[in-house]
Amino acid sequence: MRYQKLPAAPELAPFVKCYYLWEGESAEQMDVQSPPNCYGAMVFNYADPYSAYQHSKEIIPVPHAFICQLFTSNYHLVLKGNIGMMGIVFKAAGIYNLFGLPMSTLVNSRMPLSLLLGNTAPDLLNAIRNATTGESRRDILENFVLPYLPQAKARLTVIDEAIEYIDEKRGCVSVEAVSDQLKISRRYLEKKFLEKVGVSPKFYARIKRFASLSIRIPYDEKIDWQQLIFEYGFHDQSHLVKEFMEFNQMNPSNYHLLNQEMAKYLGKT
Repeated sequence: MRYQKLPAAPELAPFVKCYYLWEGESAEQMDVQSPPNCYGAMVFNYADPYSAYQHSKEIIPVPHAFICQLFTSNYHLVLKGNIGMMGIVFKAAGIYNLFGLPMSTLVNSRMPLSLLLGNTAPDLLNAIRNATTGESRRDILENFVLPYLPQAKARLTVIDEAIEYIDEKRGCVSVEAVSDQLKISRRYLEKKFLEKVGVSPKFYARIKRFASLSIRIPYDEKIDWQQLIFEYGFHDQSHLVKEFMEFNQMNPSNYHLLNQEMAKYLGKT
């Protein structure tokens, strides 16, 4: 398996976290679990088709080119054969700022990119398929995104500062603390945050806290659970377990031992 992260142009930093390339081959069917991570994405599959499932066991074919906002619980990718994907990883409000889409419709959903871009979507997919390196594929996507930059900058608001503040705190912050820090009302924060991100600031902070933990836990051989409970602001061990069961459908000890999420194959996010 080959997983490569490629940096975005500096001017895109407020909106794009990175680009990624995932290539490989698997003779056996592979079920890859990914915990929620607070990012949106635009993904192009130029290899064999694959499928996904989330809350239920209903396996749904994934469009060859799609756009999605964050997922609120873990999802599984079911892959076999030739794997070839190139994607843009967007920051929490990146899709809204760049494209002005209604975000609530993209949470937990992969929308075919043709619904947003029309004939440009298959043209992009073909260009990525015909490119030969990760860098050239990144350049294709970057040249596509850059013309949207002026309108993205025009959509920046205090809500983007709220997202950044929650991220800096790894989600370990209350809605009241965020509104106080930015000197805005809680009602305004909640209304505009939902518009830009697709979930409430409280729920986003919970996902961010879990995402931070889900990256850290698999790579620590020995876990000091009490230290993590204190460090991440959980009330007690039962609170920690409840969060893991909601977002990842397994308790933290099993998550640590089994380590079956996407990071097993791709490395740290």
